[in-house]
Amino acid sequence: MNLNRIVSKVGLLFVCCWAFAVNAQSWPTKPVKIILPFAAGGGGDTVMRPIAQKLSEALGQQVILENLPGVGGALGMRAAIRTPTDGHTFVMISNTHAIIETLQPNLGYTTLKDFVPVTAMGVFPLILVVNPALPVKTTQDLIAYAKANPGKLNYASSGSGTIYHLITEQFKYLTGTNMVHVPYKSSAVARTDLISGQVDLMIDGMATMKPFVENGRIRALGVTSAGRNPNMPNVPPVVEAVQGFVEEAWVGMMAPAGTPQVAVDRFSAEIVKLLATPEIRKFYADQGTISQGSTPAAFGAVIKADIDKWAQVIKVAQVRVD
Repeated sequence: MNLNRIVSKVGLLFVCCWAFAVNAQSWPTKPVKIILPFAAGGGGDTVMRPIAQKLSEALGQQVILENLPGVGGALGMRAAIRTPTDGHTFVMISNTHAIIETLQPNLGYTTLKDFVPVTAMGVFPLILVVNPALPVKTTQDLIAYAKANPGKLNYASSGSGTIYHLITEQFKYLTGTNMVHVPYKSSAVARTDLISGQVDLMIDGMATMKPFVENGRIRALGVTSAGRNPNMPNVPPVVEAVQGFVEEAWVGMMAPAGTPQVAVDRFSAEIVKLLATPEIRKFYADQGTISQGSTPAAFGAVIKADIDKWAQVIKVAQVRVD
């Protein structure tokens, strides 16, 4: 190849890289808002808050967190798509958003059309718990009791169409049991009724349930991961009693479609860097969460796979919104 052409191409590449760097440094130009479609104190909230201040420092602009729970997580998404697509609004999503894509056909948005992926953030195990008054000590006991008393047991979730609802419906389908769903507005409210005995059981985040298991206010039967979790090593995995039942929750970040690519790329890069720091990794691990950043493309593939997966579960298990 002609040397002048090589020099010309190298020069062009340099200019492009320089332009990207300049653009990256010029964003953000005002505070960045992250919409959390979850109640304060939930799993997604716990994942985001420890890095919000560090993100503010890295970006040179304040990062504002806004909790907008409701409609299985759809309320926050609807709010996000009404904001200007100038790169200053992002939204956290979870498995629940992949579920309601099928379960609630009138969402007012389509996840992978109206939003663009930014990065995955964390994976966290879930735990099957019961009120201590229920005469069961193991997952096998629960299945036997539920089969002997069809329709008698009720289970709580943080809302109809949430990951906790669908995972418990999947548990019912795989075990051939009949239990009544009682949806709540948040895991915190559901947990209060579980402790008081208003509901019998639920599957929820291990980190939020752990203190109540340790003080004896609820009883843990199993974790939903493939093996035992180091934070609760005495609790066996549910899969030992229910073949094929391995589920974990995930959270990640998206932006409204039309968000400048420079904002998506830099925001993703800054979050991934923070997630890799020993401080954040330890904090997440102490909460039972695995720190897990990704490229936008890789996270998009995760979302697509989960939408397809839960669409199939909803069809086979004939799940309906309560």
